[in-house]
Amino acid sequence: MQAVSGLASFSPSARLAVIRAGMTAADCGQRRLSDAFLLLALAEGEPLARPVELGVTAAGIRAAIEARAPRRRDRELLATFGIDLDEVRRRAVMATRSDDPVRWRLRRSPVRPLRVTLSGPATAIVLNEGGRKAIEVARWVSRRGHRTVVEREDLLWGLLADGRSESVRILRRGGADIGRLGADLRRWHRSA
Repeated sequence: MQAVSGLASFSPSARLAVIRAGMTAADCGQRRLSDAFLLLALAEGEPLARPVELGVTAAGIRAAIEARAPRRRDRELLATFGIDLDEVRRRAVMATRSDDPVRWRLRRSPVRPLRVTLSGPATAIVLNEGGRKAIEVARWVSRRGHRTVVEREDLLWGLLADGRSESVRILRRGGADIGRLGADLRRWHRSA
């Protein structure tokens, strides 16, 4: 099945968003990549195409994620020794090029077809149902729009596809107008 076989069909900015989501989830000690981390990666990345705007801040999304699944205490524990974990991670990423898209893979298990894994340097994280659904819908929307690559806006469309998803709950709690966001995405889809 070709539905989720790799990152090659993603635009560079969409590919970086998926990778950033995986790295962030792993940094937070999560064993699964959820749609909430994909939403956070979209919010932390470059702005979405006009007229699409999330209506919530990356800080608000991060706070909602951390309220549900608190970060590991590595940062605070290392800080007692005078070690800045964010600086260590920044230098490690620069030295190892761990965010280089060429070094990452998105693969569906041939034995367990519902198991999709994002793997790269120093991490491999399985997408949960919401994350997998967002990726699959993004690919479908891209094909439906006769585009050869999945864009960041397609990823957002995938996140909004399930009204009960964690990312939609975060957007609603943050005050985003889901109806307006959907209409903006449809307008973008027609113009792209």
